[in-house]
Amino acid sequence: MVLRFLMITALLFSAGLSFSSEAYPRLNGVQVFVLDKAYDKDLDTFFAGLKAGGYDTVFLRVFHNGSDRYHYGEANPECRSGVYFQTDEACVVRDVLGEAVSSARKHNLRIYAWMATRSLTFLKTPELMERSFTKEGTVSGYGASIFKKEVRDRLIGLFWDLAKYDIDGILFQDDFILKNAEGASPEAVRQYLAETGETASYEALLSCSGNFALTKVTGACPEAFLPWVSWKNKKLMGMFSDLRAAAEAVKPDIKFAGNVYYETPLDRVKGLSWYAQSIRSMLDGGFDYLAVMGYHDQIGEEMLKSHDESVDVLYEMAENLVAVTSDESRVVLKLQLSSFSKNRTVDDVQLGSLCRMTADYPFISRVLVPVNSLSDINNICFTK
Repeated sequence: MVLRFLMITALLFSAGLSFSSEAYPRLNGVQVFVLDKAYDKDLDTFFAGLKAGGYDTVFLRVFHNGSDRYHYGEANPECRSGVYFQTDEACVVRDVLGEAVSSARKHNLRIYAWMATRSLTFLKTPELMERSFTKEGTVSGYGASIFKKEVRDRLIGLFWDLAKYDIDGILFQDDFILKNAEGASPEAVRQYLAETGETASYEALLSCSGNFALTKVTGACPEAFLPWVSWKNKKLMGMFSDLRAAAEAVKPDIKFAGNVYYETPLDRVKGLSWYAQSIRSMLDGGFDYLAVMGYHDQIGEEMLKSHDESVDVLYEMAENLVAVTSDESRVVLKLQLSSFSKNRTVDDVQLGSLCRMTADYPFISRVLVPVNSLSDINNICFTK
């Protein structure tokens, strides 16, 4: 990998090309899940510490779902589900975004509002949920339906209000997907029939056998299923276009980053089949940054791989993404500092291998996950 870096560096510099541009500055950042209570009314300490550590970007959670912990540990009983910015579209827990923007600007850091869409608890009512196909009929799906006007209108209003803040961009939560069997709501079925002439049903889409290699989904019928998931991807990107337009109407230079599942850059069909997610459509549709969830510990658990093998997967993801982007800096490799399932921090040996891996790709962007306190980044090997 080091040889690869040296060769490409020499070729690009000799050609007068760059790895990033002013349009897509390289990000060296952190993603904040829950601001530590120590920073309540003292965010300057947090942002000053990040700046001193060489970080230049913060992805800050600005949504609150029922099971989430509150920023600063300060519960708001009136807002069991809501947002951390001013809006009439949802319950406002507290204007944490306003506080963070003020401090970020003082310390010359970029700030992205990390915003959910389909998983917002206040949108996941029985009437607004998407449906999924099953053999027995349809059941409630993963999240709110993008095919319902009320959902679309409220999300557009939320993104409009987000863009009123002096933020650099918006990071789409990993809920901006449609899972493999979703798309069974009456609205989705009607739209699919009107636009394609085909009827979406369990029998047509998911009642076959022996085609896993083609579809990556057990029971999927290739001739019907693959066009259907491509259509779902198209509808998601249409929703993104509407949200982007709303935000850009307020703030024309706002940037958009999209969370990318690790499977998507590894297997194009799997990304479409499982999530209706596509790297090509995200780039063509206007996402500025691809925030790939390169969570080595999670990858190891789900793919039954050793740590070294999981790091090899990160290399493969990075290679595949760099190959299709105009600027390497548009690839944001998100690296986990703690295990999501084991409730412990990543050990120094694993951190060292991640540092060496990212050193082989010095021009891609990088975000550490999660960072809720300066203590999360003390004495770690990542540098600018």
